Amino acid sequence: MSAWACHLMQSSPRYEKWREILQSDIAPIISPTPINSLLGAEMADVFRLNIVKLTADQRARLIDFIVQKFNVAKATAEAEIETTGFPIRAADVVAFDQRFFN
Repeated sequence: MSAWACHLMQSSPRYEKWREILQSDIAPIISPTPINSLLGAEMADVFRLNIVKLTADQRARLIDFIVQKFNVAKATAEAEIETTGFPIRAADVVAFDQRFFN
């Protein structure tokens, strides 16, 4: 078990979409420290999804989402998440250190 956890925030306007993709309120991320990233035309704090920790079904739903949202080929979406990963806005989740809750 990791020392920290990351959960979707139900108050996020993107909660339903993330819940549909992950089928869980737990978001596997690489690090509990957000990074500042360019998303479209805006800068936002994001976490990087841990693609390796996604189940095959979660990965497939994420790829389908990318294909639809960004109008790219499935092979492009697959290559993109393998090489650069995929962000989840820090505003959409809460990451916390579980050691304080045990």
